[in-house]
Amino acid sequence: MVSDNELLDDVRTVLSAEVAGVTANPAALLASVRRGRSRRRWTWLAVPLIAVAAAAAVVLVPAPRPAVPAEVALQRTSSALEGVRGMVIHEQAPADDREKYFAPGEKGLVERWHAADGSAFRYRASADGRTIVDLSRSAAGNVFTDHRTRTFRAEPGESPDNEVWTPERIQQAIRDGRITVAGPGEPIGGSPTVHLTIAGLKPEPTTQMWVDAATYLPKRWLWEQDGATAFDVTWLPPTPENLAQLRTSIPDGFTEQR
Repeated sequence: MVSDNELLDDVRTVLSAEVAGVTANPAALLASVRRGRSRRRWTWLAVPLIAVAAAAAVVLVPAPRPAVPAEVALQRTSSALEGVRGMVIHEQAPADDREKYFAPGEKGLVERWHAADGSAFRYRASADGRTIVDLSRSAAGNVFTDHRTRTFRAEPGESPDNEVWTPERIQQAIRDGRITVAGPGEPIGGSPTVHLTIAGLKPEPTTQMWVDAATYLPKRWLWEQDGATAFDVTWLPPTPENLAQLRTSIPDGFTEQR
C-alpha cells in the first residue's frame, strides 16, 4: 500500500514539472489524489461486473428450435401414424347456430369420435353443457337421439360415410404428394407444432393440419370452406371406456321414432 508521504512526493514532483512556482495545500492535494484513485478503482471494477451480467443474460435466452426439413417432417408424421390405427380419435370445436342442430343465437360445443381405422363414427352437439343431439354410425348399427324431443331412432348398421382424416388416409395423401409443410405452426395446448397443408381432391376442400412437433400426431385440422371451424384433436388409447365413446347410448325414457 502506498503511504501518504509517498503520494505527496508524487504530487510535488508533478507540480514542479508542470507549473513552476505554484504551491498547494498538501492535505487538500492528498484528499484529491485519493478520490481520483478511488474513482479509477471503482470504474475498473464496474466494467467486469457489467460484462458478467451481460454474459449471464445471454446464457438465459433459449436457443430457437431448429427447423425440421419438410421431407423429414412428413416422414415422421407418416411413421407416427403407424402406431395409432387402433386408437380412438376425439375432435372438439366451439359451435353456434351455423351448425345444423343449434337454435338461433345458441352456442355450444361439437364433439366427434372416430375409430382410427374408419369403422365407427359418433357426433354429439351440446349447449350449456346439455346434449342437443347424439348420433353414431357403424356396422353394429346406427343410433340417433334427440334430447330436445326425448326421442330416438335405431337403424341397421352401415359403414360411416364421412370425410375423416384417418391415419391411412393421411399417409396416402403423403405418398401422393398432396401434403406440404407450410412451416412452424402456432402452439396448441402449450406444445409447438408443424403446420401442414393438404391439397383437396375435387370436390374436397383444402385442409390445414397441425401436428405435434414432438410426437408428429395431428393436433388440429381445419377444412377450408365457408363456416368451417378448426377441430382440436386428441388420440385416445383403445380402452373399453374410450371405445364405448364410439357408440351413442339411448337414455331411459326416450321414445322410439319409426
